[in-house]
Amino acid sequence: MKKRAFFWLLITALALLLSSCLVHSSLIFFDKDTAGVPNLISNPGFSAYSLDPRDALLGWNVSLQGESGVAKTPVFIDGEEAIQGNTSLRVDASPNTVVITSDAFRINRYGGYYSRLWTKSSQISGPQITLRFITFQNNGKLDRQYKIKQKAKDTWDKQTISAGFLKPGVAFGRLQIVIPPFEHGCVWLDDTGCWEVHRFRVD
Repeated sequence: MKKRAFFWLLITALALLLSSCLVHSSLIFFDKDTAGVPNLISNPGFSAYSLDPRDALLGWNVSLQGESGVAKTPVFIDGEEAIQGNTSLRVDASPNTVVITSDAFRINRYGGYYSRLWTKSSQISGPQITLRFITFQNNGKLDRQYKIKQKAKDTWDKQTISAGFLKPGVAFGRLQIVIPPFEHGCVWLDDTGCWEVHRFRVD
């Protein structure tokens, strides 16, 4: 009798696990879903908007975490390497963690969101880059973080995040790119964005 009860308990747990996987995997968006939808990121191609380095990277904020006293920033707008448009953002090897955060953009609780980032390394196996889609409440309080980590390769490679079923009170979001310290070469970032590609029905 105990064996039968254990068997049914195991079957029930497995069914719940499979059903939860199906619900999770059903929320997957693709590049094709962005057709005709505005990009919520104001400077997705990392274009230069000023000759003044402090104002050049419109729409993004760059911060360094780690060793102090670094002589110069390892982040540059690169006009020689790009997967889309004429520029990309190059991050040179550095002892610091580089955090690149977008300006805030409005989001909707009932929206389904697709975020994307293309990366490339000068090395066969580059640093592991983290892409985050971060949501915030009306009062500015952190709500959720959706993230994906992926090692940069020596060819252009894409990272994507699909997100939805946001909490009540969510008001705005940001994209954040985190590059850990690495010793050799550089990585490029390009053609990023966040799109509201779906609107869930409200009962």
